[in-house]
Amino acid sequence: MSLRFALLGLLAVEPASGYDLKRAISRSTYFIWNATGPQIYNTLHKLREEGCITSRSLAQDGKPDKQIHTITARGRARLEEFMSEPIRASVTRDEVLLRIFFGNFASKKVIRRELGSYLERIRRERAYMEATEARINAHPGSKHEARRFQLLSLRIKVAQYRAMEQELVRFLGDGDRETRLVKLRRHRRGASAKNTLRIAGSTRLVRNRSN
Repeated sequence: MSLRFALLGLLAVEPASGYDLKRAISRSTYFIWNATGPQIYNTLHKLREEGCITSRSLAQDGKPDKQIHTITARGRARLEEFMSEPIRASVTRDEVLLRIFFGNFASKKVIRRELGSYLERIRRERAYMEATEARINAHPGSKHEARRFQLLSLRIKVAQYRAMEQELVRFLGDGDRETRLVKLRRHRRGASAKNTLRIAGSTRLVRNRSN
């Protein structure tokens, strides 16, 4: 449902083609609402049928004509209605957290490998978002009020990623400590067993000499 409003919001900024919208999502809302090309084009088709957007063909040299989409008054009204609704908690469907929840059913080696990979991916995405924020701050443009809200959504996501990083680092660190403790216990048991055998051997030697 929210993809339609993401598209209407982008078209409220300026008219765009489906390709332009896909690029805009990849550069802006991807971290909160991403979409594939077919999803975008199907949603644009529905929005046009509902009278929320209009489309016109733009000729291109050596290329097929492209459709430029423009938001209508009805589309703006729908967008404003959506933004005026109470914020409701979204239905969460997070495959990563589901797999972590049932992590005890995977081998320790596999789950540590996957959590480590997930941690690195989060770090890369957070670094990219922080670079995006720095770029926006360096070139704020004229839409200051829009930028304030865009940066707020970006910073909230960065904060979420930081919290996830901390928990993963703590969990993986605890696992490392547990592994070291297990190895230390094994080493001590092995050393104790060797000492026991050494003492037993010395006792037999003393007895033999006495005899």
